[in-house]
Amino acid sequence: MIFKLLLSVFLALPQVALTSQGTLEKFLPKDGDVEDWAKHRPMQHFAGEDLYEYINGGAEIYHEYGFVQVVVQDYVNDAEKSVSVEIYEMTSSASAYGMYTFKTNSKGKRISVGHDAQLADYYMNFWKGHFLVTLTGFDETEDTREGLLVIAKSVNSKISTEGEKPRIVSLLPEEDLVDESFKYFKGFVGLRNSYPFFGLNILGYEEGIKGDYSGGFSFFLFRFEEEQESQKASQSMRAQKDRRGRSLFVVAYREYLMMVLGTVDSMEAEQVFGRAKEKIRGRK
Repeated sequence: MIFKLLLSVFLALPQVALTSQGTLEKFLPKDGDVEDWAKHRPMQHFAGEDLYEYINGGAEIYHEYGFVQVVVQDYVNDAEKSVSVEIYEMTSSASAYGMYTFKTNSKGKRISVGHDAQLADYYMNFWKGHFLVTLTGFDETEDTREGLLVIAKSVNSKISTEGEKPRIVSLLPEEDLVDESFKYFKGFVGLRNSYPFFGLNILGYEEGIKGDYSGGFSFFLFRFEEEQESQKASQSMRAQKDRRGRSLFVVAYREYLMMVLGTVDSMEAEQVFGRAKEKIRGRK
């Protein structure tokens, strides 16, 4: 009986948790894969709690989204330009997407690599399947930026895993939505880092999404396991005020908690809520 129970638990675990260091290493470009670029210094590998040794003070957010392991490899070219590649294995495609939204913003340049890719200054991020890839250059020269692109394409070609964005992303109202402004949340750390003013105690939600709108406001959507939980959260939130003096409107609908925050009046907020409700009804 115990054996059957353990077997059922094992089979229920995400298959990605079984990925080995060697499997991640095969995604890294080998010498000769990318013209003019070669490996520099030994590869590094961090798994589980070891991430705190690599990212001092920044590992908590990765664990909140669902971190498994990461490999890190530096590359140099003949002009002594450097690019560092980090390949993070997350527990799911939703986890990889969430970290991608945490590390990017609407000011970056969209690049056609992976499921989504963005280049900002001398950083590039993209996600594919349950993997998040971060490439860092050390200056903004054309040589370095070209290196970021060609190395990213090489990594992308080696990752065959596919994934999908979390379903809740599609529930954001589309009218006046700012492209690439999404933030996907799995807990309080991500929410707090995106909006430090949130002393708001939104606990117990399963997942959340935020989008910015050209009208000067943001829309938040949180999904709870049960409708009564969203109702309870809504009652708690109605007593809260934004520390920056912006308007804050809150409503619960089914298992979702909705918030509109910004330079917006009650009529505009109701219109946004109405569009979101239509999307939720359409997905049932």
